[in-house]
Amino acid sequence: MGGAVSAGEDNDELVDNLKEAQYIRTELVEQAFRAIDRADYYLEEFKENAYKDLAWKHGNIHLSAPCIYSEVMEALDLQPGLSFLNLGSGTGYLSSMVGL
Repeated sequence: MGGAVSAGEDNDELVDNLKEAQYIRTELVEQAFRAIDRADYYLEEFKENAYKDLAWKHGNIHLSAPCIYSEVMEALDLQPGLSFLNLGSGTGYLSSMVGL
């Protein structure tokens, strides 16, 4: 799932593409995506795929496509002071962004 936006060369370009496609619509979601580099959640030998808008699975490791994460974060409308619980859904990438 994913592939809705073109691949970026780095995390900022990926975020720019998600904004252009209107997956990222708010400043808070944009800041979270820019603060957490998606490549940090990839195994070294697969990092060339980190900035593609595609899901990635390797054994027990799973990352959803960035467009999916951005839709989730926009829909949750998280605000400072709210609680968030995310159990066993992948690598911690989403939880790291939400925690900002």
